[in-house]
Amino acid sequence: MLSRLIIRNYAIIPELDIAIQPGLTIITGETGAGKSILLGALGLALGRRAETKVLPDDDSKCIVEAHFQLEEESLLTLFNREGLDYDSLLICRREISSGGRSRSFINDTPVSLKLLQEITGHLIELHHQHDNLALQSKDYQINVLDTISGSNPQYKEYTGLYTQLNVARNELIKTKELELSSSRKKEFLSFQLAELDNAKLVPGEINTLEESQNMLEHAEAIDHVLSHLQSVLSDSSHSLTAQLTSLIKQIESVRSVYPPISEIGDRIQAVRVEIQDLSLEAGRLEGPGQNDPAKLAKVHARLNQLYSLIKKYQCKDDAELIAVQQSLRNEWSALSSVNDQITALEETIAGISRSLHEKAEELTKKRKAGAKKLIPKVISLLHELGMTNAQFTIEINPLSTPGVHGLDEINFMFSANKGTSVQPLQAVASGGELSRLSLALKSIYAAQAQLPTIIFDEIDTGISGEVAWRMGQLIRSLAGGHQILMITHSPQIAAHANIQYHVSKITEQDKDRSSIQFLTPPQRVIELAKMLSGDPPSKAALSNAESLINTVKQ
Repeated sequence: MLSRLIIRNYAIIPELDIAIQPGLTIITGETGAGKSILLGALGLALGRRAETKVLPDDDSKCIVEAHFQLEEESLLTLFNREGLDYDSLLICRREISSGGRSRSFINDTPVSLKLLQEITGHLIELHHQHDNLALQSKDYQINVLDTISGSNPQYKEYTGLYTQLNVARNELIKTKELELSSSRKKEFLSFQLAELDNAKLVPGEINTLEESQNMLEHAEAIDHVLSHLQSVLSDSSHSLTAQLTSLIKQIESVRSVYPPISEIGDRIQAVRVEIQDLSLEAGRLEGPGQNDPAKLAKVHARLNQLYSLIKKYQCKDDAELIAVQQSLRNEWSALSSVNDQITALEETIAGISRSLHEKAEELTKKRKAGAKKLIPKVISLLHELGMTNAQFTIEINPLSTPGVHGLDEINFMFSANKGTSVQPLQAVASGGELSRLSLALKSIYAAQAQLPTIIFDEIDTGISGEVAWRMGQLIRSLAGGHQILMITHSPQIAAHANIQYHVSKITEQDKDRSSIQFLTPPQRVIELAKMLSGDPPSKAALSNAESLINTVKQ
């Protein structure tokens, strides 16, 4: 349960530290004094949306802490999943900086806002007066039924399938649109691929052709050089090899009588060996032969073909051209598989649709069973709240096609008067009737969900007198199993409090601030009397207030 609330710099609350007790705590005060602001601050600690306007000035930082005493291991599984240290004292803190930046903490460990909301959602239920009006919404009615009937797990599975179905259907529409436009695209791709395939592209071919072109264009000069090279090296009596051989013989003839020439002779011998090797290498060279115009023309034609394709497909070289060819082939294959994609998507959609209908039927069954149990409980509580002739039922009608909420159209049907047929809630219920119906539903849900703490913010709209007294009785009874905090303007409800606080607005140094005061028993009598007759309270009002409180104690 909620054990403590600490607020610093929230709207007109500069600082507040209040201990929250078990049972029914009632908060009263004039309109605008800051009662709902108090709950707004608590909402921050629960993960509600933060706004910079809650800051009293631009330089301040807002901090709100909500302390909860946990039952043994009540949230242990969730804490272990998130890697949080578990302790019986849970401190949820929210900080809002002057720039609007929000930070969330669980026991001083930074956490995401989503996790803060998930954790506090197991601990506290906050009900505002506008929730009474929301009860007229069909979406809200479905949510109420699913929550109380325990259908939320099935509904979550259903919405997951419904989302998958819509995604698959949208993908099918896009794929079919692609199919319509792909025919012409495939035709153009086929033309491009045929052109490139017919070219029989080979990696590095341009370099080879350019070398051949240069050789063919200079065939005569190349052959002349090769012939002259061979002649100079070894093919004539005046070749270098012949002359060096003759010179070596002459040196050998005088080597024995003239030793200094020996080194020169050895070096000349080495030169002759090198020239002989060069001669062998030159002999292995093959020139282009005689000038061949036909062969050169063929090389020119092939190069022109490749140059043209490179330019046409905006490539740098033949390697990039081959890459383009492969890319076009991949694109053509992808377009060719569109029909297969359509077939696969249609099969997927059919499978999801079957699962969706099965889950929708399961959801409908669960809702009908839940409604059957819920209806008599609601009627019984409405009778306790003074609506002795009230009729309430839940219509669950089938839809022709699955919608976002399943195959069901759900209507909360209501009549406050005997002999009047039930009508949709949004058409017939007054503000006071909505308040009582909303309280009845909240009471049933709270008992089922076993929420430790429930907060009611002025849900007593449109009721007074005996009806308000009965509502107070029901809320006090509910507080026997739950901690209840309630803001009210009704003295009949406030009389049922175990603990009562009064909120007032004080002006100091041209600034308004909220102040909250714990009321002693005598102070409670005065506060209720003021609520009955105004300030100052009359003797009759004081007597009436004391009587209300004493009646509750009996």
